[in-house]
Amino acid sequence: MTRRQFRFAALLILVCAASEARATDANACDPGEIPDVIVGDIIQVIRHGTVSGITAYSIGTTSCNVGTCWLNWFENGPEHPVIGQNLFRLKDGRLEQIGQSWLKHGFFAESEELCNTGCLATDGTHLGVHCSDTYGAGLNGDQTMLGPKSQVNVATGVFPYPYDHQGQTGDAIYKRLQVHDTDLDPVLNAGALYYVESQYVAHDDAAANAKNNNVSYRPVFVVIGAGGVFNLSVDESTERGFPAASAWRFQDGQVREARVEIGDGRMFVYSRATNLGGGMWHYEYAVYDMNSDRGGGSFSVPIPAGAIVQNIGFHDVDYHSGEPYDGTDWPGVVNGATVSWATTPYAVNPFANAIRWGTLYNFRFDVNAAPASNGTVTLGLFKPGSPATVSPLAYVPSACNGNGICELGETCANCAADCVHASPSTCCGDATCQGAENTCNCRADCGPPPAFELACTGGVDDDCDTRTDCADPDCCVDAACVDADADGDGFAACDCNDASGLIWGTPGEAQNLRAAIDRATHVTTLSWDPPQSPGSVGDDYEVLRSDLSSDFTGPSAICVVGSTPNTFFDDPADPAGDALFSYLVRATNACPMGQGPLGNASSGIPRLGLSCP
Repeated sequence: MTRRQFRFAALLILVCAASEARATDANACDPGEIPDVIVGDIIQVIRHGTVSGITAYSIGTTSCNVGTCWLNWFENGPEHPVIGQNLFRLKDGRLEQIGQSWLKHGFFAESEELCNTGCLATDGTHLGVHCSDTYGAGLNGDQTMLGPKSQVNVATGVFPYPYDHQGQTGDAIYKRLQVHDTDLDPVLNAGALYYVESQYVAHDDAAANAKNNNVSYRPVFVVIGAGGVFNLSVDESTERGFPAASAWRFQDGQVREARVEIGDGRMFVYSRATNLGGGMWHYEYAVYDMNSDRGGGSFSVPIPAGAIVQNIGFHDVDYHSGEPYDGTDWPGVVNGATVSWATTPYAVNPFANAIRWGTLYNFRFDVNAAPASNGTVTLGLFKPGSPATVSPLAYVPSACNGNGICELGETCANCAADCVHASPSTCCGDATCQGAENTCNCRADCGPPPAFELACTGGVDDDCDTRTDCADPDCCVDAACVDADADGDGFAACDCNDASGLIWGTPGEAQNLRAAIDRATHVTTLSWDPPQSPGSVGDDYEVLRSDLSSDFTGPSAICVVGSTPNTFFDDPADPAGDALFSYLVRATNACPMGQGPLGNASSGIPRLGLSCP
């Protein structure tokens, strides 16, 4: 079974207020025109030095104005962009932020052409329409032009000028993107992936409501240099308009992303549930504040009554070089029906360790409860305002996972969706296999099904694979099923084309589903590899799509391809709003039992899906 989730970001362009007088310059902002700055490319990373086990870096960036009028770039005043720089690590199934910098203040805009052609050049006090501007890593690491993040309201792009510590320098790591060497050492971080991220913040861009595409990221890898130092080298290409946190979702189709509109900006909540075995599950959450000034001050996850919670954890990113924020970790506690974390309230300490813009905080724990994909977590906002909390969708522990199979811990009382069968009086959870309960629908009481069909007569689907008797490939050579063996090869039920002498059977799982997304058209090209066991001389394929990763049988699921011999398909559909698309691909052939499996869900239960017409 191959599965991935994809979500497409729609660019929302709103009209800025009309100016008093109509502009005369082709670059200037006429009514209805807006500036829109993005990070068009991340071009390099340089190392500046190490102090007490902490190494400083800076990254080179190329900005682009993809708007319809110029962007202000005045050096000696508050009307210029500031540039954030971050580093993230994906390791052992969790994405963490491991470094951040102070903000580089822009001082001059070139008139280059990276993202578009037809740049309308300026004198450097603006970034012209369709123009780009490159700041090398050395410039972005210039300490004299780095200012504190704490003075910038990311929602409005407003900051004081002059800014604090302007012109000041220090040791090699002062103000720069700081990372602990232990977070980079390849010996300590085998298999880790790294991503640098940059964000441009500008007052006129924010005022035009064009700030939601200002973050981009690029993969990097660690190179051990002379003396054992850790250098970073850029890899692959820049992902424009996406935060680095989204790399977790792109790398792992089991990660769920929820976009949260706060009112003054946007935050993201990512979640992942991993089966540890023995009834225990690990839950990993990452909360990223892209451009909300209100930020996050608390986070809680519901848990079933009586659940056993272990290994509660928290991770944040260090502030440094004199930023005023308290770095105290959030304590994680089990409080009744939730696992909760919180920092000191804003009213008590405005400089508490909140989830502020350009940062990602992690929350995690283990619990003896499988996930429900339609649950919600609660994110409490730090600064006062309305709403005080938001409830994004996420994987959460549940006594009822809604997979249609009554499993250990599920009962009629807590999981009627899975545990009520032929009649209201027949359900599982009482340790007795009775009535309409069987190994297919009530494993908690009746145990797991056998691996193969037990008998090839009687009409019973012993192994719960939806095929009975001679229609099950397990019965290929059973005496009860060989009366149609025309070619005498000893096979009938799994020998679809009996005149060919070839044995046809159920295909295996389609392999290695991949996706390439055209950013301009939003068309997703899916491709996959044939199953290792095709079951025939050639297979066709069905492609299923659902709005819910947990539901490929209900109203959320559709069959987008009923039969294709190709191992690729272009899907032009675009999810609405915050929706996600999940895909399943199944191999089929002309045999009566020629429909391949869709693999197992994370619970280990075979995944069910629509049968295409």
